[in-house]
Amino acid sequence: MKYIITAFLGACLLSACGGQEPSTTAATADSTQTANPPILVIPMEARIMGTYKGDFGGSPIYITINYCSGVKLAGYDTHKGLRRNVSGTISREGDKYAIVLSEPGDHEFDGIFTIKLDTLLENATGSWKPSNTQSLSEKKFSLVHLSKDESTPGFFSGDHCDIDFSNDGNCTLNYYEKTNDSTFAAQMITLRGTWEKRGTDSVFVSWQPNDFYSQRSTVFAITNNTYKTGEYEYTTTSMEGDKFSFSQNEY
Repeated sequence: MKYIITAFLGACLLSACGGQEPSTTAATADSTQTANPPILVIPMEARIMGTYKGDFGGSPIYITINYCSGVKLAGYDTHKGLRRNVSGTISREGDKYAIVLSEPGDHEFDGIFTIKLDTLLENATGSWKPSNTQSLSEKKFSLVHLSKDESTPGFFSGDHCDIDFSNDGNCTLNYYEKTNDSTFAAQMITLRGTWEKRGTDSVFVSWQPNDFYSQRSTVFAITNNTYKTGEYEYTTTSMEGDKFSFSQNEY
């Protein structure tokens, strides 16, 4: 009898120990899931958004994509201060994305972009075919996807003038023409252009053709000046090019 009771208690003990094993396994599985969280995958439609920059016949061009859904793309391009809307399609062709973007077609400088973009969405090559083939010719170019952290010169002001550089390549210059040593014209002139940084101390601007400013491009030299007043030290940024002088302003 004693032997039977002892055997019964031993069997119960083994059964209790065996029942705890699934809990240990479950805990291990939970800890594994915690240590290896799921990887967040950003869809192509979101990653392709942004601004792409390249050289277009000797002056900078910017193409900004601000809409992508399925095979549809839309945005705008900026070249020599002229901004044109673009829309078109995107499709996968082997190890590239094939993109076709058309400008509206109601301007003498409109045309169609055909672009091949790598699957990392960083570099592209392409061509532009003008709608007006009588006076314009096809151009080839390369593009680089600009980082969202890419710095821009920003806004500068001077004596009866100011200039603003945007991260999509646009540049706007406002100024009053000087009529004599101390007098300025009453009418403000606005010039639009497309800019790019050249090195660390200069900015090149290609201007949209206009009737007021004969130069088609301007190189602005950037200078950082450090001043010390008592215990305080501060730095200002100035910019000079042609007849214009500016200083940095933050707003």
